[in-house]
This record gives sequence, C-alpha cells and structure tokens, in this order.
Amino acid sequence: MTKALAIDESKYGVRVNSISPSHIWTPLWEREANRFKNPEAIVQEGESYQLMGRFGTPEEVALGVLFLAADGTFCTGLNLLLTGGAEVGFGRKSQMGPDSSAIDSGNLKDSSSN
Repeated sequence: MTKALAIDESKYGVRVNSISPSHIWTPLWEREANRFKNPEAIVQEGESYQLMGRFGTPEEVALGVLFLAADGTFCTGLNLLLTGGAEVGFGRKSQMGPDSSAIDSGNLKDSSSN
C-alpha cells in the first residue's frame, strides 16, 4: 500500500512512507511479562530475539518518524523497519550478554494457568 500510494501521489509532490515497529517496550509488554512466574526471564527471552539484544523504545520510534518527516526528504515508498533486527531470520539472535534459556527452564509457563 505504501509503494502504491507513493506512486500515485508522487505527481503531487507528496511523499508516502510507513513505519513498522516491533518489540518496542511499552506498558503492555511489562503487564504481559508479569503474568508469568519469572517476568525477568520473559523479558530476557524477548530481548534475545533482537540482534541489538534489547527492546526498542517509543522515543526511538518517534526518532524514526522525525527522520522521515524532517530529514528523509528524498524518501518515498519506504517502509522503515524499527525492529532491532527481528526480521533477520528467526530465533534467538542477540550476541549481547549470556544466552537466556527461559523456554528450556520452564519460565515461560503462564502463572495464571495454575
């Protein structure tokens, strides 16, 4: 859709871009992690799926928006992935810190199911 709109609107000088954030730390992540026996292990597991070894922040998403709005004046039809590298293959990717193995240690079991 982004690319189609970019093509359609370019004749009017309108740039069309999109942003796809993933694994951004929000209160929802914290609330969901707290449903499990070991919330810290859940957070570490989520972080291990990012090449950068951490969650993104809402501020980082805002910086992506600001870039496209202010500095990305030659960008159109672009989908800016703000994912910490999550889309680069699947599985644990972080090369930062110790390997977290929350799945193997049973920490992913939802404490509300007990």
